[in-house]
Amino acid sequence: MALSAVYAGQTDYTQGLSIWFDTPNTLQGHTVWYGWKDENKPETARNPDAAWESQSLPIGNGNIGANIMGSVEAERITFNEKTLWRGGPNTAKGTDCYWNVNKQSAHVLDEIRKAFTEGDQEKAERLARESFNSEVPYEAYREKPFRFGSFTTMGEFYVETGLNIIGMSDYKRILSLDSAMAVVQFKKDNVAYQRNYFISYPANVLVIRFSADQPGKQNLTFSYAPNPVSTGSMAADGDNGLVYSASLDNNGMQYVVRIQAEAKGGTLVNANGKLTAKGADEVIFYITADTDYQANFTPDFKNPKTYVGVNPAETTRQWIDNAVAKGYAPLLNEHYQDYAALFNRVKLSLNPTMKGENLPTGQRLKNYRKGQSDYYLEELYYQFGRYLLIASSRPGNMPANLQGIWHNNVDDPWRIDYHNNINIQMNYWPACSTNLEECMSPLIDFIRTLVKPGEKTAQSYFGARGWTVSISANIFGFTAPLESQNMSWNFNPMAGPWLATHIWEYYDYTRDLKFLKETGYELIKSSADFAVDYLWHKPDGTYTAAPSTSPEHGPIDQGATFVHAVVREILSDAIEASKVLGIDKKERK
Repeated sequence: MALSAVYAGQTDYTQGLSIWFDTPNTLQGHTVWYGWKDENKPETARNPDAAWESQSLPIGNGNIGANIMGSVEAERITFNEKTLWRGGPNTAKGTDCYWNVNKQSAHVLDEIRKAFTEGDQEKAERLARESFNSEVPYEAYREKPFRFGSFTTMGEFYVETGLNIIGMSDYKRILSLDSAMAVVQFKKDNVAYQRNYFISYPANVLVIRFSADQPGKQNLTFSYAPNPVSTGSMAADGDNGLVYSASLDNNGMQYVVRIQAEAKGGTLVNANGKLTAKGADEVIFYITADTDYQANFTPDFKNPKTYVGVNPAETTRQWIDNAVAKGYAPLLNEHYQDYAALFNRVKLSLNPTMKGENLPTGQRLKNYRKGQSDYYLEELYYQFGRYLLIASSRPGNMPANLQGIWHNNVDDPWRIDYHNNINIQMNYWPACSTNLEECMSPLIDFIRTLVKPGEKTAQSYFGARGWTVSISANIFGFTAPLESQNMSWNFNPMAGPWLATHIWEYYDYTRDLKFLKETGYELIKSSADFAVDYLWHKPDGTYTAAPSTSPEHGPIDQGATFVHAVVREILSDAIEASKVLGIDKKERK
């Protein structure tokens, strides 16, 4: 889509590469959060907000994310900031409660391997279950304070429009993959309404524009529902702004949400924590957020605030001031140029003469499930994956988590964490292969934050050099296994080496020798050292990774294929990297 089309007031965005729906969402899921009023409630419940997951439009810039619901009576926007996490070393008095959870289990390895040699599978499994876990549970209701934590919502925005659905026509809710913009269009009482939404990576702001083809039609009330497990206060930020300053109850993490509004025509009133526009021709909202979190490659295990280092009041002020000074059109142009430079590197065209009708995405999916060919839908699926990675993984912040960046609850399945047994790897399989190597930067930085705590885990559990991690990680350097004795999912010593293979993949695509020499090689080498030390030299002279499992599938084994595949790959990567750099001939041999 050309930039002129992005600017056009009433452009049919469905003509570009887009996901779109022709019926509005309901408002049913507004601020429906579970598991926070009663911390003893088992968190197996599911958020009843089904439309959020299946029909909202996700936008993001790697730092902040939003889901656009596109209702007529009101606009509902769920909001996230990547580092708003419960848990970590600041959840309890003294850092020992967080860091000293690795069991000293390395001495058990010989006993497990002896049991294998003697054919005593039951003993090997029992020792593994008892030894390769920790005291940290995976559910918030099972301990206070909750140490592992979870990625949590930044809250929701709600914009009442004064309209209703009666007499509405020509409704479209569109996610333009060409421009990384969400659009809502409809007609009501002979007025064509349009809303545009984008999140700029260069400016780090969410920008929302409400407009119409007739003057004076914007009668809006903007409000914010904050995260319910935090304590904060809303204040006016000048005549047309709001600032919400808060801290999470669990760990004291500070965060700030800052909003500014501009109205063309009409009036704008800032009162009682709400922004109200009446009779405006157009209203633009600028929104940003930040936390006090700061990533740390060398965390201080004695300092509970080792991951604190940002003043969110200052950062959000700077971002908002800069965005408002630029204005809507320059921000959109800057956003588009930044995004298109990544997205437009790859084109995919499948049987271009057989595209079919331009149907709503929901209808396309129904037809496809009935066996109807739809090459455009397949193109769209491919490019949507690239879009989501760009939207959830940009340099300067954490990598894409289990849900990318989008989340509308205090907690959700698997803590919305970093699952190292395939999920985070899976998120990044398309990065280099679809020409988005910049999107790998957050993953590489995240791996670097795991090395120092991962060295303790490697030594405590396996008596090994180097570093490794277990199945689940958070933004606070957690690398130990969790409490469960269910080894079919909680035992995964090769999760660290699997992560490290992505370091070599990044080099293999980019051939950035400076990166390999200064950053990449040491990560690969130390991970390979762990793999070497983990291998068991059996009496028959062969090497095997014992004990091991096939993640989320198998029992304790003398050498699962998955584990051997990872070991082979990380050792091969280390060998190739040492050859490229011309070093470590002894280790290579």
